[in-house]
Amino acid sequence: MGQTANTLKRVLFVDDDPNVLTGLRNVLRTKRHEWDMVFAIGPDEALAKVAEGPFDVVVSDMRMPRMDGATLLAKIKQLQPRAVRMILSGQTELESVMKSVFIAHMFLSKPCDPALLQQVVDRACRLQAILNSDELRASAGKVEMLPAAPKTYVALNEALMAANCSVAVVARIIEHDVGLCAKLLQLVNSAFFGLPRRISSLGETVTYLGIVTIKNLALALETFSTAAGGSGLSEAALLALQNHSLLTGQIARQIEAKDPKKAEEAFLAGVLHEVGWLVKVKDPPPVKPVDRTLLGAYLLGLWGLPHPIMEAVAYHKEPRLLAHSTAELVDIIYVADHLAYEMGGSQTAEQKLDLAYLAGIGIDEAQLSGMRAVATAVAKTTMDDASEDRHA
Repeated sequence: MGQTANTLKRVLFVDDDPNVLTGLRNVLRTKRHEWDMVFAIGPDEALAKVAEGPFDVVVSDMRMPRMDGATLLAKIKQLQPRAVRMILSGQTELESVMKSVFIAHMFLSKPCDPALLQQVVDRACRLQAILNSDELRASAGKVEMLPAAPKTYVALNEALMAANCSVAVVARIIEHDVGLCAKLLQLVNSAFFGLPRRISSLGETVTYLGIVTIKNLALALETFSTAAGGSGLSEAALLALQNHSLLTGQIARQIEAKDPKKAEEAFLAGVLHEVGWLVKVKDPPPVKPVDRTLLGAYLLGLWGLPHPIMEAVAYHKEPRLLAHSTAELVDIIYVADHLAYEMGGSQTAEQKLDLAYLAGIGIDEAQLSGMRAVATAVAKTTMDDASEDRHA
């Protein structure tokens, strides 16, 4: 059985410095009615506490003697896959981030502002509530990475070796790979980098992380993809999913083309809207199937992507579940998703747009007709590009 709404969330804090733990205990006293907080001095004591009972969230320092935070969280991942894992690090070296990028759900810079720490732990606890079963929560905790097609890495590495490689070229390659796109956004939006705002542009992501970092991360992803065994999808299914996701993102971007910021956000939400299907889920519940939309949204939320994107991923199939009266990002993705299926000729009766719902949020038949024209143009451009690639 899952936890009830009244159950205190169990949070484990790990650091090898007792003074740091004392400071955390003092600044987090106001949360004692919401969190059952446990403070462990070093990895050995932390593992002993984990052996005594389950935790909802584990926050560990990165640099500790004998066993660093990434290694500790890897062990905890095996013991308690449902726990949300966070790294606190005062290190500025890229290697520390790269080492924990596949283990930690979130990254926090050290010293960490108490308000920020409370916010991210609260967010992690709230996000767990959207999962529909203990089995799904365990599946989310077991995720190694979002697998991606190997050809992306080949193209990216070839581009990076070219003397005239540019941010635009790298961003275009990443756009075609849902898994790599999601992982790069996770990294750049982590609190480790201390950015004052969320980044939702791939161009900004490449510019900020730098070409060398992008290459290193791509190589690491390729290694983990091979080790993890991929998503469980066939090559044909993975290709179809990526093509649909990319088309959805392109349609959404063009629908919002008048506002560059909204256009880029819509593109990312469209590219990531089926990201839950990239997760290999072992032994799903026999009666209640895994909700892939919620699984995808849960992971993106843990990774710190902008809330509107997470929300659009979670509710793009049924946007009416969100209380709103005017068209929002989730509705743009709802429409773009349907139009992408329509352009691909695979739309079924169940996938047809709810015209009454759309009218209720201000999207009339004339506007929808304009969106369909946009989708037709985008689909034609996509097919033309694919044809050129085949003949290149």
